[in-house]
Amino acid sequence: MVSIGGSNNNSSNAAGRRENIHATLTWQEITQAVPPVGIPLIPETPQEECPPVPVPPDTEFTNPGAFPVEGRFISQDDNLQEQNTQAPIIDALVTHTIRDENDEGSNLFHQNTETTFPNERPQHDWGQKLLRLLSLEVNVALFTVIVVLLIFLAVSDDGHSRNNNKHSKSINQQNGAIHIPALAATGPTSAPTRLLDSLNLPNFTIMAIKDPRSPQRKAYQWLTQNINNTSSALKNLPKWRLIQRFALATFYYSTSGDYWVKHNGWLDWETNECSWEQLLLSRDSSPELNCNKKGEIKALAFWNANNMEGTIPPEISLLGQSLESFELNRQLSIRGTIPTEFGLLIKLTKLVLSSTNVVGTLPTELGLLQRLERLQITNCHLSGQIPSEVGNLDNLSAVLLVMADLTGSVPSEVLQLPGLVALSIDQCPGLNTESILHDAIANLQRLEWLVLSNRTLGIGVPIPSEIGMLTELKLLGLVNWNIHGTIPSQLGKLGDVLTSLDLRGNSISGSLPHALWELTNLVGLHLGSNMLDGTLPHDLFSKLTKLTRLCIKNNNFSGLIPPEVGLLSSLKQLELQNTNLAGTLPAELLVLENLTSVVLQNTSLWGSIPGEMCDKLHQLEMKCIVGGPTCQVLQVKTNTTVCHGTSLCGCDCAPCPGN
Repeated sequence: MVSIGGSNNNSSNAAGRRENIHATLTWQEITQAVPPVGIPLIPETPQEECPPVPVPPDTEFTNPGAFPVEGRFISQDDNLQEQNTQAPIIDALVTHTIRDENDEGSNLFHQNTETTFPNERPQHDWGQKLLRLLSLEVNVALFTVIVVLLIFLAVSDDGHSRNNNKHSKSINQQNGAIHIPALAATGPTSAPTRLLDSLNLPNFTIMAIKDPRSPQRKAYQWLTQNINNTSSALKNLPKWRLIQRFALATFYYSTSGDYWVKHNGWLDWETNECSWEQLLLSRDSSPELNCNKKGEIKALAFWNANNMEGTIPPEISLLGQSLESFELNRQLSIRGTIPTEFGLLIKLTKLVLSSTNVVGTLPTELGLLQRLERLQITNCHLSGQIPSEVGNLDNLSAVLLVMADLTGSVPSEVLQLPGLVALSIDQCPGLNTESILHDAIANLQRLEWLVLSNRTLGIGVPIPSEIGMLTELKLLGLVNWNIHGTIPSQLGKLGDVLTSLDLRGNSISGSLPHALWELTNLVGLHLGSNMLDGTLPHDLFSKLTKLTRLCIKNNNFSGLIPPEVGLLSSLKQLELQNTNLAGTLPAELLVLENLTSVVLQNTSLWGSIPGEMCDKLHQLEMKCIVGGPTCQVLQVKTNTTVCHGTSLCGCDCAPCPGN
């Protein structure tokens, strides 16, 4: 330890110490002791979420050349008028302060005052002691002046920082409103710090804003420009609305919003975002259905082709506290992947991606969407396996996977979901669906809608008799599944619940079983493109009187059309083509007022078609939404398919004899 107030050093040593002070304690070293004011714009290490900006606490700066007296700091200059007898006490206190402020201690004063140089005689003259003391005091006074100046600058900066912090705090003081006055324009490599800090945007967004070409940067510039517009009537928006507008603007720029077919109203600062035009492209066009009562976006549903091009930005997750539905349909130029940040949409109940160019895999983060009820991926290029984490979604009631490149098996966790009522796996050739009916059918007894279709690969198994256990089933479609065997009698156990049965495109053989007559509430029956044979039972028409569509084409049926066909008062479509049916058309067909389509070509039918029937018959074209439960039927006024390849006459076929 160095004693500054000793009496064994001469004035030359004091001068040496003065030089040592300036040589050791540089300006840089002094300023390093002052904590930096403010918070960096972007953390050095990536974080999941940008933390709120803390207000740095007030920092007390200790003056190495002073000691505290009654709450204030007294410099050595204040003590010059004291008696010299107090010098050792002052020196000791100064020495103690320096030791506390500097861990290295002797780095500031490394000369020991008790050291005597060779050929040097100790000085006992009081005049010399006074000179040395004065020299030391001048040295300390100079040091004190420097430190006081540093403290003044630091306090000034700290006060300015506190003023800035107070100013920043005033951003969000009144009713949650955020007002950012006079923000600096966004430069090429930085963004206004205060607005970023106030919004607490996640780190991945802040990093993206640094890129001047990114959609996030464009959205942020749009936000700051409108906030700085003092003439705007909406300059005092609450924080959540600024974040909401930023998320929507990012989606707009990320999907080339300037080139949308309809984009009027978007990014109109003066208009409530719930009424922005393109949000109304959803099937539910009322603004009240797109936003909740507070004005938070709860639905982003785009069902009409709108020339969207680009990717789905992760900033959609900024709507996680309100967004309940995200649907993109017929946006063929939307590419990229499903952002993993979708796992932050904690209120999402519906996720639909249909007819897009989205690729990649289903992210495991979907398992975090505990409120999700409907997952629909149709006509997309998603690949890989269905993540087992989807099985964690106890509220999931509908899983619709159509025309996707998914592979593997459907996880058992998904087939055991307690609320699963609709399962459709259609035209996904890489998915193994055999286990669904044969291994997990006991877990599917809550199903109301089951569609399994595969146009490329078939599994070559019969319909299991356990199908009768699905007593809640309303729609059953086993299409192009390469089913062998006959229609099981247990199908009749579905009774009056089943309304649609579609078994087309298989290898089902045998005659129509009596179990079908028990399905008295059937509206649609499609048995086309199988190997069924025999005659058409009378009960088929007398018991299933609610049928609106009956298709038994491309089978080996023979015999006559029963006159009971006239009992199908609701029938609209009758498809009998490519069968061995013979005879004439029953007159009872004329009484079917709702019948608009009869397809009879390539049969052994003969005779004439009454002119009254020709006037109302149309060929039908089907327009379906992939993965949807229903199709829209378009009627085309033409009858060329009614009697081609038959001996029938009338309508547009060969004229009947005598006409």
